Amino acid sequence: MRLFTIILFFLFSSVIFAQKVNQELIFELRVDNDMTFFTDQYYSNGIELKVYAAFMKNSPLNFILLPSGKQSSVYYALTLTHKIYTPIEIYVPQIQGIDHPYASYLLIGSQKESFNRPNRYKLTSAIQMGVMGPASGGGYLQNTLHRYISIADHVEGWDTQVGNDFCLQYSAIIEKGIVDAGWFELNAYVGGKLGIPHTEAQVGGYLRVGKFDDYFSHTGIDASTNWQLWFFVAGDVYIVNYNAAIQGGVYNQGVGRTIPYVNSNIWHTRFGGTFVFKLLKLEIGQEVVSPSFPTALWHRWAYASLMIGF
Repeated sequence: MRLFTIILFFLFSSVIFAQKVNQELIFELRVDNDMTFFTDQYYSNGIELKVYAAFMKNSPLNFILLPSGKQSSVYYALTLTHKIYTPIEIYVPQIQGIDHPYASYLLIGSQKESFNRPNRYKLTSAIQMGVMGPASGGGYLQNTLHRYISIADHVEGWDTQVGNDFCLQYSAIIEKGIVDAGWFELNAYVGGKLGIPHTEAQVGGYLRVGKFDDYFSHTGIDASTNWQLWFFVAGDVYIVNYNAAIQGGVYNQGVGRTIPYVNSNIWHTRFGGTFVFKLLKLEIGQEVVSPSFPTALWHRWAYASLMIGF
């Protein structure tokens, strides 16, 4: 926890120092949960907060992020990510058979997004640091939420969770426009993550239909556009090398109940709808993923994302 406190201080001190150059703010909050489908297993809950701000261009971590091309619109963001994973049976003290370990992680970092409309591509890169295990507060958060949900009970097995460990992860993704017909858009992308908790590569595509601004112009909201509405579907395959939420951390191996192996190929899809009015954006969707380890089942969850600009 002392190390994580130092990381937090380092990142936030750079933000405070640079606040004087801030000219605009965009807040984006996304919440994932599988309770919509009456389950509480595998990827159980996730929260991601992004604060896009001009002052984040002064973050000392940006020098290792992807460079921007000419004629690109660049957005910098402070990110906070918290994710919780559980087995299928959560109301018994011990994990039954081979099942997903109890695990959670908390990451904070710096992200850069570069939109290049003339050449129709987008570059996204991020560096995140944090902790996994009890120090990330997953068990505490889940049981706190369950106290206020009438159909949920206390989750018993968090004392078997993946042990405390340090997280450091670099991620990058390149998106390229394939078809742009005004009301119809098709993009392809390739990316990957390196570090803890995830080391993996992905390749896929994104399709949307409706009324919208060009995908490669900005983050999706613009004061000059009255409204946008579109429906989307995306599909990709992950080539997985390491998943700490299942296999445990690198530095503190052997703590908690873990699974030493994961499926190397994971299929993933998401679909839903997005509504935008000027500087307000609401997206609601569903994600489906194939089994992440040999005895696992397919899993799905719903998510809602709200973006507000100032």
